[in-house]
Amino acid sequence: MTFKFPVGPSKGRCNICGQETDLTENHVPPKAWAQGIALRVSSVADAISGEKKPRSHKMPNGVCFRSICRTCNGSVLSRYDKALVSMSRQVTEILRDRSKVTYYQSIRIQPQLVARGVLGHLSSVGLNRYDERHSQHLFDDRSDLLRQVRLHYWVYPYSGRTVLRDFGLGILGGKGSSAIYVLKAYPLAFAMVWNRDFQFEDWQPQSFDPFAGFEPDQEANLPLEFVGLPGQVWPEHVQGNTFALLHSDGAFVATEKGRG
Repeated sequence: MTFKFPVGPSKGRCNICGQETDLTENHVPPKAWAQGIALRVSSVADAISGEKKPRSHKMPNGVCFRSICRTCNGSVLSRYDKALVSMSRQVTEILRDRSKVTYYQSIRIQPQLVARGVLGHLSSVGLNRYDERHSQHLFDDRSDLLRQVRLHYWVYPYSGRTVLRDFGLGILGGKGSSAIYVLKAYPLAFAMVWNRDFQFEDWQPQSFDPFAGFEPDQEANLPLEFVGLPGQVWPEHVQGNTFALLHSDGAFVATEKGRG
């Protein structure tokens, strides 16, 4: 697959508000999430194809898209970014101190804002991909986002980043399927499942379900688990009775420069 970063024209339709206007660059995840790591970005389809050196492009700040307007990139997403980055930094601090890495820990987050931060950045993936469902939840911080989706999360102690918007999983035998948005970047991973009845076949991550009725700025203790975590390529590298659907224009992986 051929692509050039940042993906997107200087003018076009904003993926969040739908307006035709000048477009700005948006980093997935936010630039403040993990800085100073040289990365190379390639299509997920190429990365899991078995090629020793999948086609890639150098990107110092990870996966970057020019697909949202300045207003949405600033006034809409900035509040959500702060909550999302705060969560990632708390987990990073725990992982840096081995004495804190126990079976169970918890951190303080604003779950409604974090969920919208995840949705906002994944909404920027792809060109001309305005979706009214996304816009509704991003412009209204009191919407029922966490009752419409199930937001899973888990500690992700691996290098690199994976961004999946055009992705879905299904279980053979009529056991259900769902569109799933995935964001994985040390030290956290998220899977936003759009069919709340869907269950992963092999492992069920923790979710934001207990926070569905929270106010936008309300804080909560979020439990973290550090044992029994899945591998680096879960859930996109399927096994058993699970099958995956993937469109490479909306699925990217970033690996540290110099690594395979």
